[in-house]
Amino acid sequence: MPDATAVSTTALHCLGEDSPRRTCRQIAALLRPGRVLVNADHFPLDDTQPTQITAHVGIRRSERLRAFAHEDGESWWAATAKDPDLAGLLAERRRTGREVHQAVKGVGHNGLSLSRHTPLPRQAGFAQAGPVWQFGNSHVLVAVR
Repeated sequence: MPDATAVSTTALHCLGEDSPRRTCRQIAALLRPGRVLVNADHFPLDDTQPTQITAHVGIRRSERLRAFAHEDGESWWAATAKDPDLAGLLAERRRTGREVHQAVKGVGHNGLSLSRHTPLPRQAGFAQAGPVWQFGNSHVLVAVR
């Protein structure tokens, strides 16, 4: 994979707290210098007044634009449960105790804030890492190998 770029969208926050670190290490080992990891995800903001304001603005914007009027997480899981092709995977999810996404830590989140997640790629061998876009708690982080 010498010319590869790795992209993750709204996935790493669902994994256990150590998994993003391991994932960054594995990706760093696959990418040659100069290639990038792009991670678009939802990270809880650090508990400061400016980040609370940022979160509030994001929520109000979503409400105003009716961003989630079409389908929320609960209705998505309900629709997924009706798909016979996914029955085995959902049974495995229940068997392992990984129930519906919202059940743990607010939307199945591992609890890593933006400030705790941003250093992980550098610790894993990337030369640089940082957020390139943010709206509310949604961020795009880019790490350069």
